[in-house]
Parts: sequence; structure tokens; C-alpha cells
Amino acid sequence: MKWTWLLFALAACTDVDERPANWGYLHAAVIVPSCATASCHSDEAAVAGVKLDDADTAYELLLSDRYVIAGDAASPLLQLLRANERDRMPPDAPLPLADIELVEAWITGGAPR
Repeated sequence: MKWTWLLFALAACTDVDERPANWGYLHAAVIVPSCATASCHSDEAAVAGVKLDDADTAYELLLSDRYVIAGDAASPLLQLLRANERDRMPPDAPLPLADIELVEAWITGGAPR
């Protein structure tokens, strides 16, 4: 019985590669909890004029202000996520590598909505 639960738990784990590299998922799972916080890029703070809490507004801003260049792994957003501690976003702690790789997959895949 103990092994059954272990097998069930392992089967329930989602591999990073299985997460969808689309804006709807990325916004909800990575951007909102990591970037659209009260002290950073939300309606309350809007650091550098960047608001990321609304999915549609955030998508348009990231592409129109060229933080994201669809298909380009050298997009400024990725540079910010991979920067050294002083210039990195988010500033308090880096995103997990798996989340950065998901952002990269989204961008290099054409930044689909």
C-alpha cells in the first residue's frame, strides 16, 4: 500500500517540459506571483511604469515596449531575468531556472498569447 501512494505521487508530478509555453499559463503561474506584486509591477506600484497584473495589458506592454521580441532569445526580458544580482528581475531573488527556461520557450516559440 505504501508503494502505491509513492507511485501515485510520482505520476502526479508535472515535468517542466509539460507546462504550456503560452501567455495565459505563463502570466498566471510565473508573472503574477513573481513580478506583479504590490511592491513591483502592479497597479499599486508600477515600477518604471510597468504594470503586469492584468494579462492583456501586460502582454501588450511587453511586446509594444520591446521587452519581448517574439522569436528572439536575446529579448530584454530574458536579459533581466538572467542578469547579475544588481540588475536582475525580480531583484530580491532570481526566478527558478525552470521558470526562466519556460519564459525563453515562450519567447523563442513566437510569444503566443
